[in-house]
Amino acid sequence: MMFDFFESNYRRAKDARQVKSYFSKYGEQAVEILVERANDRGLSGRDRRHWRRLARKARRRQGELISQLDIS
Repeated sequence: MMFDFFESNYRRAKDARQVKSYFSKYGEQAVEILVERANDRGLSGRDRRHWRRLARKARRRQGELISQLDIS
């Protein structure tokens, strides 16, 4: 999104690694798992925002990452 422009390179790279890791571990269910964590009221608001950000990024890259898993 527009606000990704203001993200640090470190955070962008770290998030990309985490999202890729979730797809390699959970496959097509990765987005649902990230959304569940984002909605977990047992976590702090800060943690829920983190998972929400990862879920948003995972949704955007879902097709690309799933096709990479199929190739591997």
